[in-house]
Order: sequence, then structure tokens, then C-alpha cells
Amino acid sequence: MEPSQPPAYLWLILAVVFPIFFVGMWTFVCLIISAISGWSGMANRYRCPEGLQGHALASGWANMVGAASYRGVLRFEATPQGLIARVSRLFPLHPALLIPWGALRLQRGGAIFFAGEMQVADGSTFRLNNDALTAIEHALAAASGAPAPWGASR
Repeated sequence: MEPSQPPAYLWLILAVVFPIFFVGMWTFVCLIISAISGWSGMANRYRCPEGLQGHALASGWANMVGAASYRGVLRFEATPQGLIARVSRLFPLHPALLIPWGALRLQRGGAIFFAGEMQVADGSTFRLNNDALTAIEHALAAASGAPAPWGASR
């Protein structure tokens, strides 16, 4: 006795429904990550204008925003107006941020696995590796016209 084959239209439905379901689930997961990390709140206050590009900074691999890990997908750029934070395009609902230099406070130490923190005026916190923290320290010093922090070398 030969096993019965599912009708051909089931394969067609599966080929259409699965990608829609997958994209919907991924978008939902990204929405949750954006909310948990505080990215969505920052996007309301610090949304980057379309097309604005800055000087790429070292971003490294160990970065967290709030309680969410953005390991390997977070990039920073320096502009005269402030720091641009971008997430890989594979993560919808994460528009680029332009955080004014005056809204940032950097602090070294105090975090296991991270070199320090970048606190934003709205209360959001980025935990950064040494490469990212040092690059942002230099960019902040350059934007303010001050010398780079003591001991921070590039």
C-alpha cells in the first residue's frame, strides 16, 4: 500500500504562509526587543534624520542597550550634531538614533564583561566594550574641543 501524498495546493499554501508567518514573528520579536531595550522610546526623542551619515566609530561586539543584547548588530557614527546609533537592517522597528553630545554621559568600569556605560539623558543605558567606549570618548572630546580623556588612546 502506497502512502498518500498531500494535495499539491497544500505545498503552495505552505510556501506562501510560512514566509508570511516567519516575517510576522520576526517583526514581533524585534518589537519586543525594541521595547525591552528602550530603543523605541529613544527613537521618539532622538530619531536620526534620513540620510544623515557620520564618521564610523569602532563598535566592537559586546554591546547592550537596556536589558537587550545588540551583540554584533550595533554601529556608532560621529557627527557634529551628536552620536548616531544604528542597528543592522535585519532588525525592523529600530530606526537610527541621533543622540546629541550634551545628552550623553560616559562612565568607565562598573560592569562585568563591559568596559563601561554610556548613559543618555532620557535614562537609557548602553553597556559598551572597550573599543566602542574609547571611540565614543574620543568623538565626544573632539566635538567639545577638549582633549581626549586621560589614558584613552586610539
